[in-house]
Amino acid sequence: MSNRGAIRRHGVDRISGLPDHLLSHILSNLPTKKVVTTSILSKRWRKLWRAMPFLDIDLGDFNDDFATFVSFASSFLENSNERCLDKLKLSFEREDVYLSSSVLSWVQEVVKREIQHLEVIFDSVDSVDMMLKLYLCETLVSLKLQNVWLECFEIVSLPNLKVMHLVENLYGCDDTMKNLISSCPVLEDLTIVKLVAEVTAKVLQVSSPSLNSLKLLVDHGDGSYTDDSDDWKVIIDAPQLTYLSLHDHQSAGFVISKMDSSAKVEINVAFNVEDIENIEDIENIDDSFERSAVHKLLTSLSSVRDMTLSGTTLKIMRHYMKHESMPQFRNMKQLYVKLYICDLEILPGVLECCPNLKSLVVKLNKVMEREEISFSSVPKCLQSSLEYVEIKRTKYGNGVEMKLSKYFLENSLVLEKFTLCRRFLSKEQESLVVKGLKAFNKGSSAAQVNVVVL
Repeated sequence: MSNRGAIRRHGVDRISGLPDHLLSHILSNLPTKKVVTTSILSKRWRKLWRAMPFLDIDLGDFNDDFATFVSFASSFLENSNERCLDKLKLSFEREDVYLSSSVLSWVQEVVKREIQHLEVIFDSVDSVDMMLKLYLCETLVSLKLQNVWLECFEIVSLPNLKVMHLVENLYGCDDTMKNLISSCPVLEDLTIVKLVAEVTAKVLQVSSPSLNSLKLLVDHGDGSYTDDSDDWKVIIDAPQLTYLSLHDHQSAGFVISKMDSSAKVEINVAFNVEDIENIEDIENIDDSFERSAVHKLLTSLSSVRDMTLSGTTLKIMRHYMKHESMPQFRNMKQLYVKLYICDLEILPGVLECCPNLKSLVVKLNKVMEREEISFSSVPKCLQSSLEYVEIKRTKYGNGVEMKLSKYFLENSLVLEKFTLCRRFLSKEQESLVVKGLKAFNKGSSAAQVNVVVL
């Protein structure tokens, strides 16, 4: 029996009984193709979808018949003269078909309307001249562009833009991205994804007095591109940042304005050291990177409250700490570190720089044959502030996580909760680990010990 028949059998069409604003909210989460199909339900639904203030269209649904798309989309707009088009999402995943000028002209007409949310997502870069119109769209609140060609510009006006995602686009001039960002006076959320192989400008500069959240990913793409020069740099001047995510193995230097004390940062950088993940012996890391660059980055982050550090970055820091002392992170309350087991010896040194740390999560990467670990010091935070410790081992353990657990349980004097997350080969192995943890002497009698099976 059809769904429509089921509704009749029960005697009540509860969905159609909802008010228009609730039905519109439900439909707003669906692609336009699915929304249009609701018109077969009843006369009311036939009118309802045409009143929607958004279009979410995959051009691939038109089988490369762009004339049909333009006819459909134009008809939709003609029926919307009484209202504004609030959101347009346009996607196209065909690399072998070039968009017709009629499609681009239609998009230009849409941009002239009082549109607030725009997403243009292509599978490969197209020359989209409509971007020149976007630069003068004063009603835009959010803008997401992927694989779009952005021409140079002299005049830009995006006074209400708060959210901008720039993903794998190409830029006509080296300063196009920098000028675009700085021309958004109320920008709050910015995401940038750049493919190294397609970039000419080696200095990525973000300057915004209003920015709260910044995610930056510099990707090698297929991994075939390498550049050993030290020209790659990231410059961030955004004093209101409360969240920063940096994933960049290419840049050799980072200049960041001092961050707010409540900020959260996620750092995965390698200072352009080649194949850093596969280096076990830090003596094999050459000094191709400037230690002063590491110092500048750590100092600029020293006031933050919450930090995540990748195993790659910690490997660089391990080499750095052989020659220089780390700055103090006195505001740090939460720390999440992803450590290669061969780099575990750096952990006490990092914790020594966080005297007021309350929460620590350690994720152990890569199963190594070596099990010997020994720590000769007990950082201050273990004695006075550390309340929560979690150790994660996504692979089957080989004993290292137990030795690390013993270190924290014995030396953490104010610990309230300890959690070990790992995989087990059997219930018997799990039972042995639980018994082992309970047998350790505890520096804090109040500490609760938990085991989580992954």
